[in-house]
Amino acid sequence: MTTQGIGRTTDPVLRLPEPPAELRRRRVNVATVLKFFGPGAIVASLTIGSGESILASREGAVFGYAVLWAVVVGTVAKGALVYASNRHITLTGEHPMTRFAKVLPGPRGWFPVLLALICLMSFPGWASGVAVALGDYLQSLGAGNGTAYAVGVLLFGAVLSYLGGYTVLEKVQVAIAGLMVVLVLVAVFVAQPDWSGVLGGLVPGSFDYAPFVSGKYPDVAATSVWVELVVFMGGLGGGMYDYIGYTGMLREKKWGMLGHRDVEAIGHRLSSMDARDRIPLSTEPDDVAGARAWSRAPLFDMMAAFLALAVIAAAFMINGAAILGERGQVPEGNDVLSYQSQFLAVVAPLFEYFYIVAIVMVLFGTVYAVWEAYSWTTYESLSAVSEKVRSRGQRGIRPYVYAWTGIGSLLMIATEADFVALITPASIVGGVFACGIYGAGLLYVDRVNFPAPYRMSTLLRILVAAGSVFLTVAGVVAMLAYAGVIA
Repeated sequence: MTTQGIGRTTDPVLRLPEPPAELRRRRVNVATVLKFFGPGAIVASLTIGSGESILASREGAVFGYAVLWAVVVGTVAKGALVYASNRHITLTGEHPMTRFAKVLPGPRGWFPVLLALICLMSFPGWASGVAVALGDYLQSLGAGNGTAYAVGVLLFGAVLSYLGGYTVLEKVQVAIAGLMVVLVLVAVFVAQPDWSGVLGGLVPGSFDYAPFVSGKYPDVAATSVWVELVVFMGGLGGGMYDYIGYTGMLREKKWGMLGHRDVEAIGHRLSSMDARDRIPLSTEPDDVAGARAWSRAPLFDMMAAFLALAVIAAAFMINGAAILGERGQVPEGNDVLSYQSQFLAVVAPLFEYFYIVAIVMVLFGTVYAVWEAYSWTTYESLSAVSEKVRSRGQRGIRPYVYAWTGIGSLLMIATEADFVALITPASIVGGVFACGIYGAGLLYVDRVNFPAPYRMSTLLRILVAAGSVFLTVAGVVAMLAYAGVIA
């Protein structure tokens, strides 16, 4: 072993840097988990405004408690997928997309290119959808024209993101969003939901729209229940348009092999391997133990993010059922944010005014964050197959991603479609289906390229496999229903 336990790239085997002492400890405390909670917080902040405050409360209103199981299944399936992806880059220093380009059967690079196309087509839908939701809400408050606000929010967020001028405002946004989440959780108990219904909803079963939906909201009732549910699951915790970039963001954390002093040389070495060669990680017991310790860093990050998202989504869904469903109100059309102010009002009427500030901050934070996240996703996808993209780096391709997302979003806003209509294709294909096939790719690479001591645990492999099957099938069914092929 070389100095500091780091293998040289000329060694026959690769060794990870020595992990921090807290990652080796058997007992884990909250402080340790929070220390490694970083990129997951960014992804969580991306979805609170749309996946939780809008879509989760909408599902509660239209389905009652019957689909609470979707929160559990969705967060477990996506959480396992994210952890497996982030574990891969931590142990190897290589993004899974780079490995997919070389290893998967078929024309070289077809899989990363497919995922890149799905993500690129999804960017404008989500960016425009969130901007329109915020613009429509401001218009409902009598503040002006919703379309003008949507365009303004979108462009202002892009400029701030590009210039990096959001640091102070971001801290305020996080504090306000955190307080809103706390109040929504309190509202769950104040609203006194049917707890037997809540428990029953955690068990998958048949579900249909609440009786009032067909009379008051015929457009919602005309939508396939599977399309409705899968759109929510696509927004829950994000999609591949977020996760590919999420994994790439770990480069800045320098966990595991990412912190190796020769990480670039290691990357070149791995790229020169034959497709079915094992990654030459040391199988000495001490090195394997160190790798297992390092794998806890992305595990803690994922668990903190997805546990928070599950709790938040469940709270919004329960309130949607207990408050909006009981009053026959559904967040839909150009009014997807107004009704949720009642969640805070049940705690105290004053908080209904606080909701205005909170939801504006949360939605603007989402619009701001998508630009950088989408740039990372595009870079990691295309650099796997293009030397030109690799040489430019993530910063070098930002202008092109910003232009694609911005122009596409403006064109979609010009259609005057509402939030749900704008995000539906992106949510189904990029938020569900793409996650399923990405998970299948991770399982293949784990089996073919990792030495046995470094492979996924049996539990993780089962969760990724089951989640991949579920997300793929759910995505296909929803696509067919959306296209009118099946009812």
